[in-house]
Amino acid sequence: MKKSNFQGKLFFLLLVFGLVIMNSSFSIKPVSAEENFYEDQYQLQQGAARFYVVNLTSNANLSINCSAFYKGVFYLYIFDERPVDDHFLSDGSLDASITNQAVAYNETPSLIFSENLNDSVSFVSLNYTAPAYQLYYLEIIIIENGPDTFKLESSYALQAYYIPFIPGFSLEIFASCAVFTTVLIYFKIRKRRK
Repeated sequence: MKKSNFQGKLFFLLLVFGLVIMNSSFSIKPVSAEENFYEDQYQLQQGAARFYVVNLTSNANLSINCSAFYKGVFYLYIFDERPVDDHFLSDGSLDASITNQAVAYNETPSLIFSENLNDSVSFVSLNYTAPAYQLYYLEIIIIENGPDTFKLESSYALQAYYIPFIPGFSLEIFASCAVFTTVLIYFKIRKRRK
């Protein structure tokens, strides 16, 4: 009897420890001054999007520069709420409501000279000053001439963000249900053994 009581306490401690570790490893911390530059390259297919997340403090100025490697045309959008879809319609066109949901966007790329191609390529930039301390989401969309690779430069470190498989479903609720179900199953099995 003492052994099963010890096992139950050990399981509970491991469960609590695991939750603490999960919460600390997945938290997004504010960027320090030493990390105030980020660079990335990524290839997107025509009609595809790439998301990033950044934690900005109040009055932080986020500066984003995105240039195509070849002839792709990219648009930039910043959201202050977690996106639940990529804003593409079933026919592959861009949903017009994206500009209503975005807190900042740039859909007017300019042309810059590329020494690699010895020709002009698409370049788009976006500056945003955060009004509050919170997470902000950056979406980069290729509109024309895909697939192409973009070069991204940011004044703050960004983290890649992937939309959950169940759009709009709260991950916190899912994790809580999973933990609750696991604990419930554990106690049912424990009760049967007695």
